[in-house]
Formats: sequence, C-alpha cells, structure tokens
Amino acid sequence: MSKLIDVDHLEGWQMAEINLVPRDRTTFEDFSRFARDRGWQLDQRSVRAARGEESPEFLWRTDNGSTVRLIQSAPLDLSYVVVAGDERDRLADEVRERFPAFSWPEIIERLSEARSDEERIAAFRLVAATESADYDPTVYGAVRTGLDDSDPLVLLAALGAAFYLRWRQFEPLVRRVSESPQVSENVRVTAGNLLGLTLWDRGHEGS
Repeated sequence: MSKLIDVDHLEGWQMAEINLVPRDRTTFEDFSRFARDRGWQLDQRSVRAARGEESPEFLWRTDNGSTVRLIQSAPLDLSYVVVAGDERDRLADEVRERFPAFSWPEIIERLSEARSDEERIAAFRLVAATESADYDPTVYGAVRTGLDDSDPLVLLAALGAAFYLRWRQFEPLVRRVSESPQVSENVRVTAGNLLGLTLWDRGHEGS
C-alpha cells in the first residue's frame, strides 16, 4: 500500500480537511506503524468503536491537536486518509512522503478514460472518497452519465459518488433516479434514501 491519491486541491473552507485515497487497501497495522514513528497518539476510543464495524475508522492526534483518520470503507471498497487541523498541510506532506500520491487531474483522467463497467465503478469510488466540495464539469458529466446507466452496479456507484460529493447539481438527478420506473426497486429505494440523508450543500463553482 504505497500510493495515495492527493486531493488537496480543495479550496476555501473545505481545506479544513485533506483527503488522501490509497490505490490499494491500507491496513491498520501498516498505518499504525507509520503514525507511531511520528509520535501521533492513537485514540483508543476509535479502536473500540471500530470493533465489529463494516467500515472501521481509526483516529490519531498530533501534539498540536491536528487529527489523522484512516477510514476503511466497505461501500467504496477502499481505504482513505483524512487529515484535519492547523498542521494539515505538513501532515499531508509526511503521508505523501511515505505514500506517493496521485494529483486531482489524474483522478479526472481516470474518469475520462474509464471504458469498462469495472473501470467506471472504480473511478466513481475514488472520486467519492475525495469528498471534493468544488464543482468540476468532467466529474459532473461522468456521474450524470453513470446515473443514466442500465447496469445497476454502475448506477449504484454513481449514486455513491453523488452522495459523498454532495454537489447541489446532483440532487435533481438523484431525485429522477428515485422516481424512475426504468430502474430496480433497490436502486430507487437507495436513491430515495440518499435524498433524505444528504444536505446537497456543496458544488461550488468558479473557485
């Protein structure tokens, strides 16, 4: 597990957090050794809370109160790291030094070049884990196309991307899926649930 996707392109208030998404699943043991070498303190409450969880989340604190979280997401089938606090830029650099990272343009390229259903699903999951607040027309177009796909797995992955991104531009598209007679009941119910769970308060343009 040596490569991460660097999504520190986010601007403004969203820079309160930097998301880093590994290409391969990052184990708790690997990341814990890395964190221990830097003197980060593991929050034992997060360890207890992670027991038995489908998507465990582990939290470390630095001396100045910044936090680093490792999230092993079952829905996205990947692990990602979220860095927050006043020292987030320096901490993210330390993570990158140990785990080389993709840039945001490379994530966009993956979306653009994905052809098979498997490639599209993987790209949607990567985009979801970035939780980017800023609207991007290429991402929007790819997710919009995915929400029209006849394959339920592709459609569900696109719904997941819309849910994690929370862009207001996706709300009417997700609502359309929730009301569509052309999709399965499972997909309609999932879309309806996402509508109720999501604020749709992001998707900032021109930043």
